[in-house]
Amino acid sequence: MRRAAVIVALLGLLVSACVAVAWPALDPDSDRTSGTPSVKDLIPPQKPGQGTPSVAERKARRVLNNGCSYTSRGIPRCGVLLGAAYGANTEPGDWERTMGHPLGVRRTYWDAEEVTVAVDTARRDLALQRLPWISFKLPYSWEEMRDGLGDDWTRDLARRLAQLDGPVWLAFHHEPEGDGDVSAWSAMQARLAPIVRSTAPNVAYSIILTGWNQLYGASQFSFDSIWPDGTEIDLVGFDVYDKYGVERGGNRTEQATDFEKHYFSKFRRFAQEHDVAWAVAETGHTDHSADVRPDWVLRTYLSVLKYGGVAMAYFNSTLNSVAPWKLTSVEEAEFGKALRMTPTL
Repeated sequence: MRRAAVIVALLGLLVSACVAVAWPALDPDSDRTSGTPSVKDLIPPQKPGQGTPSVAERKARRVLNNGCSYTSRGIPRCGVLLGAAYGANTEPGDWERTMGHPLGVRRTYWDAEEVTVAVDTARRDLALQRLPWISFKLPYSWEEMRDGLGDDWTRDLARRLAQLDGPVWLAFHHEPEGDGDVSAWSAMQARLAPIVRSTAPNVAYSIILTGWNQLYGASQFSFDSIWPDGTEIDLVGFDVYDKYGVERGGNRTEQATDFEKHYFSKFRRFAQEHDVAWAVAETGHTDHSADVRPDWVLRTYLSVLKYGGVAMAYFNSTLNSVAPWKLTSVEEAEFGKALRMTPTL
């Protein structure tokens, strides 16, 4: 009965919402790879005492709390983690308590000299059922890292992460477009990925791109140019935002971003061709968008599920922002509704 009630409530939400783009019907019997979102991936497990494995038991078996298994490096084999970046690496515990559910994945950002605090933060995240997805700036230039000057720094970081009791996703210099010679960036990734993966079997090596530049930007940023071919990468993340309501130069964008058509379908194709998992590393929508589509987070999450992504992280922060991505109290309530349907470690 509980399952039926959740399904009915979710379907009612999707049917009644006023949106510009038609949404696919949910199929409770489908799996993540069939092209249709699966309701069973969204339904929380039973409460402890009703046959649900404990956190320790799930960790030992490497399963999420919805029963989906994940690899030793934390890549779910079904289901999608929902989470966020919060403030300026701000501890999100108070926010989580208002939602009654932990973040499935937590994005944090660090400078090269912040290894100790970054590892400590990842340790705390794992203890609180969040999967840490951490980005580092580097101690040397891309060229110097490519040539080996940062090997010891990288190995030390990987050794510390390997000691943590759970999986971690790691990225070096996310969104490289426009920050230097991207051929050096690609070569740097090709050098560091094997060091990390051989040193830390619990760490997924990720590359995080803007997505737009690979699909619609200059040729130097295309997948063919920027991807370190011949290098084993576990996860590719994309930072894509809904531009609806973004104001620039006195003009406001009134066209919602069609994530499925312009991004997610293409991300899935690239991921399948390169045998790599994909996820949304950052996303957001404006207050104007939220006024029109209050269930935007849930709908975007379901779209990631439909196209085989493994995670979605909302950028709930004002840092380095060209638009008001930070969730208002009303928007946070909607985010919480979506979050409570999603799995955690």
